[in-house]
Amino acid sequence: MDKQWKKTVTAGAAAVMLTGAFGYGLQEQKVSAAEQLTAQSPGTKPASAVSVQKEVLRQANRALRALADRDFDKLADLASPSGVRFSPYAYVLPKSDRILTPRQLRQVWTDKKTYVWGSYDGSGEPIRLDFRGYYGRFLNNLPYTAPDGIGYNRIVRSGSMPSNLRKVYPEAEFVEFYVKGGRGGSPNTGGMDWGSLRFVWEQIEGEWKLVGIVGDRWTI
Repeated sequence: MDKQWKKTVTAGAAAVMLTGAFGYGLQEQKVSAAEQLTAQSPGTKPASAVSVQKEVLRQANRALRALADRDFDKLADLASPSGVRFSPYAYVLPKSDRILTPRQLRQVWTDKKTYVWGSYDGSGEPIRLDFRGYYGRFLNNLPYTAPDGIGYNRIVRSGSMPSNLRKVYPEAEFVEFYVKGGRGGSPNTGGMDWGSLRFVWEQIEGEWKLVGIVGDRWTI
């Protein structure tokens, strides 16, 4: 396990650009309203930056819904030609985190093979799961389609594990969907069952393509 994983940072909420529990199927409408507020704020962003933000937010909402609906053909259409890297925790490991190409994404739900997706926090044991197992534990473990906060190029909530997203993806834009503790259905968690999904995008041949999905959660 990377030594930097053991670095202790202060847990807590960072600045949230967009907050509120957005209903499933209404996210694009809510995001558009927030974008209009951003665009109207004097001296905040040039028109080109607002346009990029609007498109990336739309793409992120499409990817989130595709993931929730298990529409992997749609997710594959949004993916980078070189694939999507799946990182179970905030600290991305480019050499070991599993990458699925668009072709693999289209077939992923029927793939029953077990793969290593990284290492579990705390124990350091390999995460050995088929995709359905990884999906249930790291991608669909919380109601991300009704988030408590959305951050555009901002980390809404962080745990003890540092994020190196900007170092791994220096040219990327990302959107975080955050769900607070207490909504995971497990009693007596003390709020530790919060989670985030960060959808990472890079512009490829004029289109914003999904290159990574990074999870974050309470860690030891």
